[in-house]
Amino acid sequence: MTEPVAPPLRPLPADGLARLVAIVRPSRLDAVMEALHPLAPRDVLVEAVRGYNRQKTHLADYEEVGHEGGFLPKVRLQFTLRGARLDAAVQALCAAARTGRIGDGKVFVHRVEAAARAPAGAP
Repeated sequence: MTEPVAPPLRPLPADGLARLVAIVRPSRLDAVMEALHPLAPRDVLVEAVRGYNRQKTHLADYEEVGHEGGFLPKVRLQFTLRGARLDAAVQALCAAARTGRIGDGKVFVHRVEAAARAPAGAP
């Protein structure tokens, strides 16, 4: 029997809105986006970031990356989606980001209480 890829989440109403923030390896971004595409993420934002966590003690494994000051290149991916798709999105994201090595990333889930769009057109 295999373990689930990600721990179970507290339920969110099907029509509720969630924001996911994922930190993944740059080399896994395309796989993550392909895995998320069928779930229709909205308002996707991708940023190049640098950081470390548990892999700090394993920096010798990253010599080919050329890390600077002990920080490793990562990608921060943020998007929103409806609560009905939350579990599937987290599972897909974790599976696509996984390489089996320390430093594969993290996923943070935030409930969105309200969201507003800036009006289009001239001020």
